[in-house]
Amino acid sequence: MNWDDLRYFLVLAQENSLSGAARRLRKEHTTVARRVEALESDLGTKLFDRLPRGWQLTAAGRNLVPVAERVEEEALTFERQAKGDEAAHGVVRISVPPVAGRVLFAPRLARLLKAHKGLEFEIIGAANIVNLARREADVAVRMITPHEPGLITRKLVELGVGLYGAVGYRDRVAEMDWEICGYDDTAYGAAKFEFVRNVLGRELPCRFRSDETETVRQFITAGHGVGVLPRYLGDKDDELELIHADLDGQSRESVWMLVHPDMRRSPGVRLVMDALIKAADNIAEEFQV
Repeated sequence: MNWDDLRYFLVLAQENSLSGAARRLRKEHTTVARRVEALESDLGTKLFDRLPRGWQLTAAGRNLVPVAERVEEEALTFERQAKGDEAAHGVVRISVPPVAGRVLFAPRLARLLKAHKGLEFEIIGAANIVNLARREADVAVRMITPHEPGLITRKLVELGVGLYGAVGYRDRVAEMDWEICGYDDTAYGAAKFEFVRNVLGRELPCRFRSDETETVRQFITAGHGVGVLPRYLGDKDDELELIHADLDGQSRESVWMLVHPDMRRSPGVRLVMDALIKAADNIAEEFQV
């Protein structure tokens, strides 16, 4: 039996669909199906019923899920501890929101690669929250407060935000007709809507939402409406003008760094952590208000 097939089995059990499992595993759905079918063949047991609404666990599959979870946890612990004892070489997987990674952290991480020839970086720029215990990343940067138990966390910096519009937008469009370019239905998105309510004293209609800051920025610059952006992004864009700043600092974005305790000993991970801390220290004071 190929023990790696257990990982495919567990993810499919959690997602109940090939497409969902494929997205999490970053594999083709045909690969997921093939690996699970290989596991069923090796075990001589049917683990899933293939139904129109998705892949549903059979009774045998449900019974094996907790066993597979224990095997996976032991394997991940073995892998993390082995990686924690290695020299400063090999691949370090870094999860960071796309815009923050490109604008704030990429330059210093690039210099780190130049200085340490044995290191390799894999940057995970997706907005979703990775699972550090499952080695989906070695180090994570987040723009929301972490709540997972057992992780080492550090606040890197607090960043200011502002309400922006395209240059000339408020001259062309009466304020009563403004729309907002919003974020998806998360705590992050809700905080941005609350900021707009506070500075304008009313709710704006929203016909566009995104889970990605760069897409929101592009809709604002296209003149679709106003929107909330971090100052480090909005202030540097000549196509945008600042309408309201967060003068009291109540809507500042906290940037956090997270690492699993087993990975903190890895020389490569420690180098990355130090680089992220130094990058945060060098963020201009004007972007923190």
